[in-house]
Amino acid sequence: MTDFEDQLRRALERKDPSADFAARVVARATQKKKPLAWVSWRSWAAAGIAASLCLGALGLEVEHRRKIEQQGQAARAQLIQAMHITSAKLQRIHKRVQGSL
Repeated sequence: MTDFEDQLRRALERKDPSADFAARVVARATQKKKPLAWVSWRSWAAAGIAASLCLGALGLEVEHRRKIEQQGQAARAQLIQAMHITSAKLQRIHKRVQGSL
């Protein structure tokens, strides 16, 4: 066997725990866990990022609706102009027809 395999075998050999192992495990398990400050900070940061994304999406939606409303108003103005032009031409045609009768 190689030296590496011997080292690995020695590192993986079964070893008995120290005498106070059980007491240390029980003591650690019964300790109250205090919240970590960075966990709280990260949750607030995540909430802030989520809020920013929501506000950004809302802003894009408002802008999209404003653009659609402007397009609708422009189409309405074109329709009204077309109706005026059509009305004027129809009146001219009507006068010519009335004059020729």
